[in-house]
Amino acid sequence: MSTKTLTRRQVRSWLVGRVAEHLKVAPETVSPQAVFSELGLSSVQAVELTAELEDFSGLKIPPTMVYEYPTIDDVAAYVAGQ
Repeated sequence: MSTKTLTRRQVRSWLVGRVAEHLKVAPETVSPQAVFSELGLSSVQAVELTAELEDFSGLKIPPTMVYEYPTIDDVAAYVAGQ
């Protein structure tokens, strides 16, 4: 697994798309400031999203990501800062 240098914007855009796909909604309806649970993301979907983010970023992402970084913007800041 190689690590990519990603900007906060790249990670935010990718996460919005992935969350929208998991929830089967339009990306425009996914707020980067909303808490994952408020968006309707289940714990299983959160675990899947974490694994997908590891593949996308090349970083080791904590399995508790959605609890430690509860919004898309929070996760984007964390990943871009690594």
